[in-house]
Amino acid sequence: MDVGLLKKWKLLESKVVCHSDFVSVYDDMVVLPSGQEITFTKIELRNFVSVLPIVDDKVAMIEILRYPRNCVSLEIPSGHIEDGENPKDAAFRELEEETGYSAGQLVGMGSFHPLSRSTQQAHLFIARDLKKGKQRLETTEQINVQLVPVKDIQKLLSSGKITHAPTLLALQRFLLMQQNGATFSSS
Repeated sequence: MDVGLLKKWKLLESKVVCHSDFVSVYDDMVVLPSGQEITFTKIELRNFVSVLPIVDDKVAMIEILRYPRNCVSLEIPSGHIEDGENPKDAAFRELEEETGYSAGQLVGMGSFHPLSRSTQQAHLFIARDLKKGKQRLETTEQINVQLVPVKDIQKLLSSGKITHAPTLLALQRFLLMQQNGATFSSS
């Protein structure tokens, strides 16, 4: 794609509409390449990590209650990157907090931007060489750990039971990496 043909927008003014520890909403007055001025609503969310933990040819997944929809969701461990923390350290921390497992090795599986109206970035990791410990859940978390055989991932993806986007993407990338004969060395 020739990005030289795509012209950036010019920011004139940014107004905070809403701000909390997890999300900020802005109304940005911008000038489009055509010269037209518009208001564009931008959402700022903390960057996060999602970790695919592999234990003896099984994926350690979590069943977690997701309040906004008030339903149980089958996911891989995920969480926000704290101020001053790098993605890899956040992945080690979130894995241990949510599952009780500590990883001897993390392998990066890339990153993605979940929302087109945000600069938020999500980082995906595979965790290997796991040792079982104790969960350290936050007060808002209700989590059960489930070990799902790797051989069942494709069927689970096809069933539509998983709706958490980072989990869907991580599982699909993992299957592609396996299909392409990827080795899982530390990164």
